[in-house]
Amino acid sequence: QKSPVIWLFAGMLCLYSLFFAWRANLDITKPLFLGVVERFWLQSSAVVAVLAGLGLAVLTSVGSTMLEGSRALPWLEWLSALTLVASQVWANYSTCDQSNNYVVDKFARNLLSSMPTGAVILLRGDLPGNALRYVHYCEGMRPDITLVDQEMMTYEWYLPKLAKHLPGVYFPGNRWNPVEGVLPDGTLTFNLHRFLKVNKHKEVFVCIGLHEGDSTWRRSYSLWPWGTCEKLVPSNVVFDPGEWIRLTRELYNWTEDYGRYEAEPSSWEAVANEEMWQARMKTAFFIFDLAETASVTAEMKSQLYTFAYTSYKEIVNSHPNHPVNWHKNYAIACERMLRLHRGDVDPEALLSETVKHFLLYTEKAEDDPQRQDILQAVKHLKKELQGLRKMK
Repeated sequence: QKSPVIWLFAGMLCLYSLFFAWRANLDITKPLFLGVVERFWLQSSAVVAVLAGLGLAVLTSVGSTMLEGSRALPWLEWLSALTLVASQVWANYSTCDQSNNYVVDKFARNLLSSMPTGAVILLRGDLPGNALRYVHYCEGMRPDITLVDQEMMTYEWYLPKLAKHLPGVYFPGNRWNPVEGVLPDGTLTFNLHRFLKVNKHKEVFVCIGLHEGDSTWRRSYSLWPWGTCEKLVPSNVVFDPGEWIRLTRELYNWTEDYGRYEAEPSSWEAVANEEMWQARMKTAFFIFDLAETASVTAEMKSQLYTFAYTSYKEIVNSHPNHPVNWHKNYAIACERMLRLHRGDVDPEALLSETVKHFLLYTEKAEDDPQRQDILQAVKHLKKELQGLRKMK
């Protein structure tokens, strides 16, 4: 009687496994993607559990035939099933008990709290998308903010059904597409530049990152760092590094220790913690990159390098345990300050800091392809430092 059921579940398991193995094309060398793939195998594990139960029933039936009249067999069946369940609970309860885990919740609340009144957030990715939507819609946090999913705006059903629930935001069409126009089915498409133009009355932020397929925003806008997120700012607005450092210095109240989730690199908690720690340095990195790439006067370039160096120094010294790339970024900032030959900064101290943090970086980032080049540069910097000390 159970044969059709067994074949049904066995067929389900095979079909699911084959289909998922075919479609699971994520790069599992990355811990996060490995975790995503692992979690998708839970469905097939449920089928295995059902088949195990059916197998136990078959074994009991065979045993009843062989041991006719034995009253102990039904009790043995129940005992084995309960023992298996109890052993799984005993072995895995502490791992599965997430009743005191509020990391993703705090991540979402910090992001929403940092936004100005009436802001529009263009969401991208599972972590910001799901976390912010839950806290915003289900728990009613920051009702003044509007959340718009970048990926879903490319779906034909999203805006016709949900645009009316996003008050104050104008959508100049029925679907987001890098190429504006009217599709054969009559759908009016718009690109990001058009969207920003008709919503210039709103402050627009992106969390985390923008869709790579649409770069039209670059015509008239720039991305300025805002913690984990970024703000889309009209290109004609002059960037004030000192003011931006002040605005973004204390955006979040993040108290999780760095590296707390090193043992669980595939978890969303690890991703959230990493994002929040890296957010501390995004403004300094942005200012440094401006100094490196922007076409500005030598005086302005010097000011940008100084702002970046000061910000890097403050952040690195405030957090003894921090991401390894901070050492590299700070060392490069020190080296650039050294080349400016400013009289208000001790060149020996700058050289010492450069050497120290480059070495700390190479100790911890052994897989960096530039590691040997950095070590070679350190040898040269050490000679400079020795020469400087001899001159004193």
